[in-house]
Amino acid sequence: MYAVVAALLITSCTTVDSGHKGVEVSWGGQTNLTTVYPEGMNVGLHWVWDDMVEYDVREKTLTQTFEFNDKNNMSTTVELALDYRLNPDKVNLLHTQITDVETKIIKTLKSAGKEVVPRYSAVDLNINKRTEAEQILSEIIAQELPEFYVEFRRLQMTDVDIPASVAKLAEETAVQLGRNELAEKKEAEQVALAKAKVAEAQGNYDAGVLDAKTKKLLSTPEILQLKQLEVDLEYARQGKSKYGENNVFGSETAIVRGLK
Repeated sequence: MYAVVAALLITSCTTVDSGHKGVEVSWGGQTNLTTVYPEGMNVGLHWVWDDMVEYDVREKTLTQTFEFNDKNNMSTTVELALDYRLNPDKVNLLHTQITDVETKIIKTLKSAGKEVVPRYSAVDLNINKRTEAEQILSEIIAQELPEFYVEFRRLQMTDVDIPASVAKLAEETAVQLGRNELAEKKEAEQVALAKAKVAEAQGNYDAGVLDAKTKKLLSTPEILQLKQLEVDLEYARQGKSKYGENNVFGSETAIVRGLK
């Protein structure tokens, strides 16, 4: 008798893991809609024939990629990341009514994305409108998730791809801008070189004109006479004659005596 009682006590308990909630399902398949079991051990003779179905109610993240048409009717790939958890107080209702909660969440994300993304261009969603779009998406999804006993936590638009045609145009534009910039630099270099050559030619011309004017000026009789006077003056300062020693006409000059 004691052995039977001991066996019943051992088998008439069940546990719910940490971070989970338990749903009681009777041996006949009926779900207990009045009680949700917390984590830990639960004792009762009925657990000999009833089952405990556990649901993980910890926060989860679901990341999903979709393709939508943006404001410019261009196909745009968008990645949405939803943080959520199952409503811990209603997992028994979820058990009786929902067979695949994740599929319903994905459908909700896709439906909200189809409604919101076409309001913006992919470029705007990448630059300055992402936060605004996330807010609108969050409001829509937060209202719809409770219908299948899911609690909304937060949503992020983690990635928005630029449409291929836009990316190609941007690349071509960048290449052309690079070519234009290179052409402008080359043109500026040529202009600078031309200016330098003109300046050099002008300098050479001006120098030639000045040289010619100088030579012409130096060859005038007045300048020549002035130079001769400068030479004579220098000899006079030194007490010498440009014609030689001891005479004013030169050392080789013959002396002519007068006849008496």
